[in-house]
Amino acid sequence: MRVKIGKSVVLVGAMSVALAACGSASTSGSSTTSVGKGSSLVVAGVIAITGSSNFEGSNQAGGVLPAIYAINKAGGVLGHKLVYKGVDTRGDPADALPAVQQMLATTSNLVLVTGPGTASAPTIVPILNRAKIPMNAVAGESSFNTTTDKYFWRLFPPDSANGTAMALWAHKKGYTRVATVFGTDSGSQGDLPGVLASLKALHMKLVTELNITPDQPSYLSSVRQLMNAKPQVIMTESDGTTAGTFFGELKQLGGMKPIIGTEATFTTPWLTAVKGALGTSTFTKYYTGMITEPGKPTAAISTFQSSLKATKTNVPPPWQSYMSNPFSQTYYDGVIATALAMNAAHSVKPSVFNNYIAKVTNPGVGKTVVYTYAQGVAALKAGKQIQYYGATGVIDFNKYHNSDGNQEAVKSSSSYAPISQGLITSAAIGAVKVQGVQ
Repeated sequence: MRVKIGKSVVLVGAMSVALAACGSASTSGSSTTSVGKGSSLVVAGVIAITGSSNFEGSNQAGGVLPAIYAINKAGGVLGHKLVYKGVDTRGDPADALPAVQQMLATTSNLVLVTGPGTASAPTIVPILNRAKIPMNAVAGESSFNTTTDKYFWRLFPPDSANGTAMALWAHKKGYTRVATVFGTDSGSQGDLPGVLASLKALHMKLVTELNITPDQPSYLSSVRQLMNAKPQVIMTESDGTTAGTFFGELKQLGGMKPIIGTEATFTTPWLTAVKGALGTSTFTKYYTGMITEPGKPTAAISTFQSSLKATKTNVPPPWQSYMSNPFSQTYYDGVIATALAMNAAHSVKPSVFNNYIAKVTNPGVGKTVVYTYAQGVAALKAGKQIQYYGATGVIDFNKYHNSDGNQEAVKSSSSYAPISQGLITSAAIGAVKVQGVQ
């Protein structure tokens, strides 16, 4: 179900329950300079909740709502509970801009934005930065690799790094002839420059570059073009419906080749659609995803998963799909880290606690490693400096507020959990001297 209310859309259907469970956001201005005692603090999800990219909102809910649950269960932040407010960008900057403007004008006690996503980030990030609202962004643009926006924080490698990791994995497997199949939408195009530049740097041959319009009833002409090019491997990103149609027709024509997908392909809607089109055995044989290296089994992972189970009736179904979802885990870590920063700064004012986000996450001599919000609060109260080790693993922000980690090639289990195939380190990614991509 999709219901639009003006330009700002709150979560509907299954996700509307989440709002009720986490509390309702106040709507009387975005100031946090004078937060009343015991009043709620708002975490706003600026993301595609409806439209063709609505899976982004689902991934976000699967991480933010468990984080809010864990924080509130541990007593909240400095006497305040957190609540969630959905702000729908529809994956379109034209919708995102008025939605965010309305959010800023009508939301009291706004302390954090989770998002924005790739499509709307170039438009929205400068606005939120000027408003001094911290962002846990999953925007993949390389332009943010050296951003000077001090309220921008990214726990995800940029799209260009994911593209380089895909090329390195293909090179490691011995492939020399590569085809690319990417949707023409801006979200799908993000990794492509890194892929193309890395193929060139690694002296691998690009035999065909297909950019396909999403949601067409058939892609037979493009499928035949790909088959005529005789690739050894296909690198890809598109929405799940498009991918299911394309690869289903490729199978029908007998042209299946190994597939290496971007991190965005390792999400339940994409995996479900493509597995349904190919059949389980063919899908398992040919598909590999390249994702941020999952965190090792720690209390951070178990707390995330237990918090997700506690909120399973509030997140979009199936709730199990978020258990190993790298996007959901990233959002979870971003909210936990920000809440710990407020505690460390003894303030819920963004302009005060923003500088503490890296202080509570980055490794350092003498720091106490904590894996949960409750552990972090206890350590801070004991006068210790902390390093929050998250569900995604080590968080180590550089001076541009980017935390880039290793990437891992994975297969998908029957429950869509990652099955490791091998690692591509951040050092190996950085060693590829690509041209024309930041």
